[in-house]
Amino acid sequence: MKRLPKQIQWVIIGFSVVLLVGLSIELSKAESENNSADHSGNLIKWHTDLETAHQASLKSNKPVFIVFDASWCTYCRKLEKDTLSDPRMSRYLNQAFEPVRLDFDKDREIADTLKVKSIPCTVVLSSEADLLARQVGYSRVPQFHSMLEKARKLQAVIHHIEYSEGR
Repeated sequence: MKRLPKQIQWVIIGFSVVLLVGLSIELSKAESENNSADHSGNLIKWHTDLETAHQASLKSNKPVFIVFDASWCTYCRKLEKDTLSDPRMSRYLNQAFEPVRLDFDKDREIADTLKVKSIPCTVVLSSEADLLARQVGYSRVPQFHSMLEKARKLQAVIHHIEYSEGR
């Protein structure tokens, strides 16, 4: 069997390396896209404004979960990255609340009404606009979840009292 000349062998080797690198990059892109699709179900389905969140809350009987933040706020980004982006937390918020994110600077009138002085600030309201919880600052998932559970239990007590009084 006759060998190919060295120059042709190197061309074939070079072409093979380029082909393998290209395939590797394409497979990596495909895997990355699949991972993003898998995690998209874990994203919080934010309402765009308080009014739509309130209307949804009236229909679903879920509390309204409000996060006040701003693009310049370092701890707001930390809350988003470490706590709100946690897949379990995202699922929980989508399942148990009507979440809405408000900009502290743009939605100043609402922030003032709810007495939000610093951010990040989380406020939980019943569908009737009763204050169920308020938390100022960054919090990790366990503490954040605990605060939200207390708010849900408080809403259940309020509904029970209203129901037993015949409202």
